[in-house]
Amino acid sequence: MEKIFKSEQSLKRIEKIRAFLLSNEWMAILFCLAGVFTSVGAFFPDKNVEVIGTIVFCYILGFCICLSDDIMAGLAPFSLTSLVAIKCYDSFDIFMGYIWYLIPLAGFVLFHLIAYRKKLTTKGTQFKPMLFVSIAILLGGLGFISTKEYFAPTSLYHMFGLGFAMLFVYAYFFAHIEVKRNYSLIDHVTKVMVLTGCFATFMVISYYIININDVIDRQGLLYLQWRNNCSTILMITIPFAFFMANKKSYATVFGFFFYFAMLLTGSRGGMVFGSVEIVMCIVMYMLYDKRRRLAYAIICACILFGFLAFAPQITEFLGYTIDRLFNAINGFLMGESTEVRAAHYARGINDFLTHPIFGTGLGYMGNRDVHASVDFALCFYHCAPIQVCASFGIVGIITFAYQFIKRNMLIWRKATLFNMTIFLSYISLEMMSLVNPGVFCPMPYLLYVTLFMVLVEKCDGEFQEKIIVRKKKQIKEEKA
Repeated sequence: MEKIFKSEQSLKRIEKIRAFLLSNEWMAILFCLAGVFTSVGAFFPDKNVEVIGTIVFCYILGFCICLSDDIMAGLAPFSLTSLVAIKCYDSFDIFMGYIWYLIPLAGFVLFHLIAYRKKLTTKGTQFKPMLFVSIAILLGGLGFISTKEYFAPTSLYHMFGLGFAMLFVYAYFFAHIEVKRNYSLIDHVTKVMVLTGCFATFMVISYYIININDVIDRQGLLYLQWRNNCSTILMITIPFAFFMANKKSYATVFGFFFYFAMLLTGSRGGMVFGSVEIVMCIVMYMLYDKRRRLAYAIICACILFGFLAFAPQITEFLGYTIDRLFNAINGFLMGESTEVRAAHYARGINDFLTHPIFGTGLGYMGNRDVHASVDFALCFYHCAPIQVCASFGIVGIITFAYQFIKRNMLIWRKATLFNMTIFLSYISLEMMSLVNPGVFCPMPYLLYVTLFMVLVEKCDGEFQEKIIVRKKKQIKEEKA
């Protein structure tokens, strides 16, 4: 951009624009605009409002990465684009109707890659694990899957999206993301993730308000087709709300609001694993955020008292999710499960035992008799470990396990509150991936993980509050 506008006055304007794209005001504008699309879409479900909103936000993202040399300027629009898009279920054919509007977006990406190019590097600690995983993904199904299935567009998108394309994204992020003097990288990412959680919560609450008559009639939860995706995003963002509360007391309640919104989605995975996550976050921050320990204790006591006081009403309202959860568990224990996931798990184990070395490959669609996936979606086993075993065999098990270990080694290498926040967010996504595609969706979930790994490495240069994991007696002995 500096090569195009060379006058001093133009460069100052560009710098102001770039600063604005990282500002709270810009995030508020994006929030409101996204709210318009999702709210109007709820009133007119047959008008493809969310599809149009997704395309609009893709253009906003494109303009942001063209105007700014800082890739972080694209994080907020990317996150809100993802949230608007999750309401576009089974909309591949609809998006294809707008293909001519989508093609120019490639120009934005190319301009950014060329105008702000930097030499890519392989120095990142996650480069080698991701390389091995990328190779294992390409080898998936070797000797079994047909050529037509292997080279199908859906298969190629996921093979490269989960493999070499994401490896390039990691190398690109590693080369371009760096600690800035004019703002805190950690604070900006935290604000964007909390903004994302707030908007996901807004989507749920606004849907209930718009359909309040149905809520009154049902006296219970509404059906949200996008419940699992929304719950997954909320699980990613909850730890960042607690991290923000470490500096800003008012943010203490955000994590709890995100959790309650997750319960309102009706997602069983969100209810189970979200509950585990919120407990981990409370324990973590009650131990290490001593200044707000009393506040957390009071909030938890109020929540517990409220639940005990209104337990019958709460359980009745959440009964839809609770019944589905216990029916699935009982069916599995009794060997009479009609749950699609249980059938997928059994099929996945059988596929691994039948093809143990390289698996069946990502393009294999032989399990669509269990559940017919929508257009441009894989035939997921709905469980990441089983997906690895069935799709990539022993080769995949070794490489994915190696990657998981290296990710955790990176996070735990330096005990800081931010790193622990990243850990809680990442491990929560992995938990949700036990019952949903999760990390096997390149956009946005795996991209978030890739970004988080880069942030852990790059933010070493920014001041971070350390966590004391040693006992006082041990510290005194070391000083002596």
